[in-house]
Amino acid sequence: MSLKEYARKRRFEDTPEPKPGPVSAEAAPNPRFFVQRHHASHLHYDFRLEIGGTLKSWAVPKGPTLDPAVKHFAAMVEDHPLDYGNFEGNIPAGNYGAGSVMLWDRGTFEMLGDLPPEKQLERGDFKFHLRGEKLNGDFALVLMKGRGKGNEWLILKKRDDAAVEGWDPEDHARSILTGRTQEEIAKDLPAKKSAAAKPRSQKKAASKNELPAGARKAAMPEAVTAMAATLVTELPAGAQWKVEIKWDGVRALCFVDHGELRIVSRTGNRCERQYPELTVLPRLLKAEQAILDAEIAVLDDKGVSSFEKIQPRIMTADAAAIAHLSRTNPVRLFVFDILYLDGYDLRDLEFQERRKILERVLEPKEPVTLSQLFDNVPELIDLAKQHGLEGLVAKCVTSTYQPRRSADWLKWKAVSEQEFIICGYTPGERDFFGSLVLGLYEGERLVYTGNVGTGFNQKTLKQLFELMQPLIVKASPFEHAPKLPKGSVFLEPKLVCEAKYAQFTKDGILRAPVYLGLRTDVPPEKCVREKAKTPKAVKAKPTKAAKPNGAALLVASQKEVSLTLDGHALKFTNLDKVFYPREGYTKRDLLNYYDAAASFLLPHLKDRPLSLKRYPNGIDHPFFFQKDSPESFPSWLRFEIVDDLRYVFAEDRASLLYLTNLGCIDQNPYQSRVPTIHNPDWILIDLDPQECAFDQIVEAAQLVRGLLDELGLRGYPKTTGGDGMHVYVPIQPSYTYEQSRQFAEVLARLVIERRPKLFTTPRSVAKREKGRVYFDYLQNGEGKTIAAPYVARAYDAAPVATPLEWSEVAPGLDPKQFTIRNAIKRFEERGDLFADVLKKPQKLEKAFKKLSALLS
Repeated sequence: MSLKEYARKRRFEDTPEPKPGPVSAEAAPNPRFFVQRHHASHLHYDFRLEIGGTLKSWAVPKGPTLDPAVKHFAAMVEDHPLDYGNFEGNIPAGNYGAGSVMLWDRGTFEMLGDLPPEKQLERGDFKFHLRGEKLNGDFALVLMKGRGKGNEWLILKKRDDAAVEGWDPEDHARSILTGRTQEEIAKDLPAKKSAAAKPRSQKKAASKNELPAGARKAAMPEAVTAMAATLVTELPAGAQWKVEIKWDGVRALCFVDHGELRIVSRTGNRCERQYPELTVLPRLLKAEQAILDAEIAVLDDKGVSSFEKIQPRIMTADAAAIAHLSRTNPVRLFVFDILYLDGYDLRDLEFQERRKILERVLEPKEPVTLSQLFDNVPELIDLAKQHGLEGLVAKCVTSTYQPRRSADWLKWKAVSEQEFIICGYTPGERDFFGSLVLGLYEGERLVYTGNVGTGFNQKTLKQLFELMQPLIVKASPFEHAPKLPKGSVFLEPKLVCEAKYAQFTKDGILRAPVYLGLRTDVPPEKCVREKAKTPKAVKAKPTKAAKPNGAALLVASQKEVSLTLDGHALKFTNLDKVFYPREGYTKRDLLNYYDAAASFLLPHLKDRPLSLKRYPNGIDHPFFFQKDSPESFPSWLRFEIVDDLRYVFAEDRASLLYLTNLGCIDQNPYQSRVPTIHNPDWILIDLDPQECAFDQIVEAAQLVRGLLDELGLRGYPKTTGGDGMHVYVPIQPSYTYEQSRQFAEVLARLVIERRPKLFTTPRSVAKREKGRVYFDYLQNGEGKTIAAPYVARAYDAAPVATPLEWSEVAPGLDPKQFTIRNAIKRFEERGDLFADVLKKPQKLEKAFKKLSALLS
């Protein structure tokens, strides 16, 4: 087979592509296949099969997939030499196919059917079986006869054991040769293997000795809530404030984990695929793990960011279009904070300390920039207006990182713009619609704020119209419907847009609004009218609650203390009140414990309603339960209505310590979260002693672990803080509580059948046999709460519910050894052993089948 066409198209003195050599028509005993991801003028995949001494090649715009429901177009192109299969690198500009080439997959293949490859190609129906690193199973290439130039084929996956529905090649866009992304190849960055080979000391950014006091040893959080700034009429001056440019783009929380990058928007959605040019970020950090806070923006010719310019990047999902935009409409990442670094949570450090760490570990290089800090001088405001900046942000240098809108960060806007909810549209003379009906929330009420009819082009009109059609409703979403033009259409309030405007009228209606673009990164419920405060109304926190590492928040000399935590004023009272009489532990001791344990506990309370169990006078006095939170609780706490009750949440240090001050010794959250409140996050295995030795609890737990292993499930053990043990089996929040209870009940039946003398089964406590273990599967129920990991318990010695390694679940284990006096040291040394309960949910379908087989 000839390689003349391949050679004719290339100047080998200018391109690193291999020159053609002699072609052998002898069939290879183990023919190979290669797939290259090629970002030339357009992004596509090159699919190549070794046939007749060359690589038969097809350009596949959307790439091959393991999804049998998808048929992708494939254009047959010129044959390539065999040496081309392992090529990866850059074809210089001016050459045919100029751009970056990634070796995306490779392996061997075998023909299916009796006909040889040449005959199958000739008939236009080519069937084969792949054995690659990414692609496996049966495939077919089918000629689209009678079409165009005669080189139009379809590549499709057959239904077999290797088929995966919804499988997207873009989710696997890394080189199998070097581990690099397309952007890293384009920039000629070294292979990931060479980076990984560096001694750990060279990769690691900091040890504990290099970090300021207050950095907490902790596992890397799966998610964090972004800190937000308060709108003001002017910025404060003084040495305690630093000012940054307010970049008009998309907020980005960047999680770097051993070379991998995950970017999360304010809505919690991943978006790194939208911005492939940012995949170089891990290479610019002297760290293995880090969380950075940043803004993604597109700059104009004057270096000014504009939300209108980033809009195409937000709304484009097609991989080829994204790749094209990364060249024609590139983004910049402006990094302004660091929240986590190589095993240490930095959020309790002052902003000035975090900034020093950020400057030390980040090596800015296009497209990544370190956001510049300025002193607040009068010229800044004039410069911002002169250059058309969106605004400025002032940050208190002593502020900690708080997961909410805070007065420690203040924003001033040169142009009035904010997010609005699209609540409908009105007819007009042009195509699709005349204007958008906008609204904002005031408390729980959705109020009308006017219409916007400018700022659109034909493309955005059509795009918006199509997005709005599935959301059409008959009734107005407003409590008091405005009088809108005849033919107006109302929508469910789910879409959010950005608009600039001159001002609000006294009636709350926008004057001269202009549409800027959609905001997929902002939830509708967060859209409220931003009212700028005067500088007098906004002050930096007067009392710094951060403390030296290892020091107590509250010292013994204080009987009553007022502090500002997370931007909220708290008053701690009756600190000398004894909560644990036998040991003499006081409310102060309990508060200090929870302050130290907060970074471990809070992720396990996030989004979970709390059932408060209050001991106002300690463990030896009456307690009471409280689910329905009174109006007397401070408004800054988070509340949600669940089953007609107003539950409180503890998702930050201030909330946790406020509830502790009320006498909540332990925290008892729901087993599901508000977004999926009817679907549990785990199956709870609750092993209770019936006057038996704890070694029997250990035996029962290991029996459960063995059964879970048989079912292909992972369980995570912890002490209850009492005499029992819990095993959490994390599951995807798609199952009902009834299903989780049934699963736990079947587990109970099986372990009891295997060791009947170890367990007692009656539900009635009075009828249970002593000296045995009770497997309480009924704790899996909607509305039931359970003591969270890391909480103190209301028993003598102040024991703590403590996550364990399975190797620790052994004879001789004493659950009372973990107390508020010694548990923190253990947690700092071991990290969050329950982190995977939140990070690694499991599916149950295969386990259900295995259970059925065990029961039959």
